[in-house]
Amino acid sequence: MSDGIMWLIVVAGGPALLIILIAYVLVTRRNRGPVERRESDRATDQLYREDDRR
Repeated sequence: MSDGIMWLIVVAGGPALLIILIAYVLVTRRNRGPVERRESDRATDQLYREDDRR
């Protein structure tokens, strides 16, 4: 392999891989349902209440 081709793979491959990974995460992300959202909000509120007591 030529040094120029290796340089191109390294320089262009990094950002391309990053774009592919970000696209994969965005496509496969699922939405939480209302029950799951409520439980998460309740746990967050409880955590902050405990933190205020300290």
